[in-house]
Amino acid sequence: MKPAEFLRDIRAPRTPFDHVPYFKPGEPNISSTFAFLFWIGRNQSRIILSGSFFGILSFACLASMPGFLGKAVQSIADHNQRALNRWALAIIVLGAVQSFSSISRHRRGVGSWISAATRLKQIIARKASELGADLPRLVSTGEVVSVNNNDVERIARGFDNIPRLIGAIVSFFYVAVLLIRSSPKIGLLVVICVPLMSILVAPIIKPLQAREAEQRKKLSDSSNLAADTVAGLRVLRGIGGEELFLSRFRDASQAVRRAAVRTAMIRSLLQALQIILPGVLVLVVILIGGNLVAEGKMKLGDLLSFYGYSAFLVLPLRVLTETAQRMTSAAVSAGRVVTLLSVQTVNRWGDDQSPDSKGVLKDTISGIEIKPGELLVVVSDNPISADNLCDRLGGYVDAETVCLADKPLTSFTREAIRRTIYAQEKEPAILSGTIGSIFSVPHSGRIDITQAIDAASGEDILDSLEGEGLSAEVVERGRTLSGGQRQRLSLARTLFVDAPITILDDPTSAVDAHTEARIAARIFELRRGMTTVVFSNSPLILDKADRVILLSKDVFQVEGSHHQLLTTSAEYRALVMRGA
Repeated sequence: MKPAEFLRDIRAPRTPFDHVPYFKPGEPNISSTFAFLFWIGRNQSRIILSGSFFGILSFACLASMPGFLGKAVQSIADHNQRALNRWALAIIVLGAVQSFSSISRHRRGVGSWISAATRLKQIIARKASELGADLPRLVSTGEVVSVNNNDVERIARGFDNIPRLIGAIVSFFYVAVLLIRSSPKIGLLVVICVPLMSILVAPIIKPLQAREAEQRKKLSDSSNLAADTVAGLRVLRGIGGEELFLSRFRDASQAVRRAAVRTAMIRSLLQALQIILPGVLVLVVILIGGNLVAEGKMKLGDLLSFYGYSAFLVLPLRVLTETAQRMTSAAVSAGRVVTLLSVQTVNRWGDDQSPDSKGVLKDTISGIEIKPGELLVVVSDNPISADNLCDRLGGYVDAETVCLADKPLTSFTREAIRRTIYAQEKEPAILSGTIGSIFSVPHSGRIDITQAIDAASGEDILDSLEGEGLSAEVVERGRTLSGGQRQRLSLARTLFVDAPITILDDPTSAVDAHTEARIAARIFELRRGMTTVVFSNSPLILDKADRVILLSKDVFQVEGSHHQLLTTSAEYRALVMRGA
């Protein structure tokens, strides 16, 4: 940082965190925990340096106060009114400077905390966005929530304390010089004992770090269990499993509590040493200094100054210990963040941004080929095989095994594939918000929201929600909607996107036969001339298809129209007619 920029930052009237959120939070160094923490500090070096400047000034004023008070008391003992007035004025000025610098240091410390937390949250959110559909496959939901809510906070708190730490270290050496100059005997005693106290405290840090890591892991496990339980609460009630999961969550919570108590024991020992060790030092200084005053070798004002200096040195030691605790906690949390940021996507994507949506889409594992512009229905003897094929065709897993116009999907950018191929899973997510916000997605513009909802036979969905039209509110995960309504709302959103290649995995499994017949007719009419793949064993869907493919044991078997396969394939007939 240039000196002019540093001074401008000190004089600037704006708050220390006007620059957040960041337009570009940067690319973190995740080669190690230390490198990651150093990268965060380097990216907010200006606010840390300006805060450290005020921290040094604040602690220097605080460290000088005992000397000023000692001189004032000595003036009283010497009956020197003029000197007393002079020192009293100096104390007032010193107090004012100390107050101003302390406030400025605190504001920049808070600014450093907010800056670090904001940057980390943006980076984690960006990572989650980059992973996309891979995120739940690679990292548990509870882990992401725990990292974003707890670990980010602990890392940010470590940077909050840096200005105080630097001010405390500088003031320690400043006071040490004053003590040694005034009384070498007592000064050397204090200067030697304070670092020894820090050395005595140091062995506690490593056990604290280990217990912190154990506590964070157990907290993450309990968060995962809570998230899974909430997501499956409806099923649990249906099978009467509430008590079982309540017992499991109770055990997990008690494990977190025990780990927290173990961590608190180390913390309490550390905090007790912060009080006991400096207290012993102050008593020794008063004892030695009192004897020197009694012998006439030290003035009363000097003894008061020595006592004040000795008492002040407790503060740097306390700041040092507090910083050690915070940085230990920050290091544990940073390791968890680095682990999350190190997760890589399932597929490795290329640079080609122009996939040919009119080309043939081929899955090399099953041997299925999808011709451009056709309405294809895939019948499978195994729902898992159908799900896997849907994920492959959508480019979510094993994208290198699927080709578009004779090019592997991995030769294109992920964004280009997402624009070209839209694969709707069996249970797509419905986020909270208005109907308008749910449909706030990139789309072709060929179909409007009303047409999409009508094609999905979702007119009744709007009537069941609070609000009118696009302002109707949908709660989290669409809990107030039935399974069929959630499925149709998701289908409407997929049809509204109107991707060149659309893949639907059993889109009518939760609706009745009459609704399914309407949806089948409307979907295929709306998507006529565009590439559409539907995974379904329903005759109502199959009857509308241009071509039907039978997938058995993960491999393409036969193809034809619905009526042709009913006549020629006994296996197909058994799957579709369901024993009728």
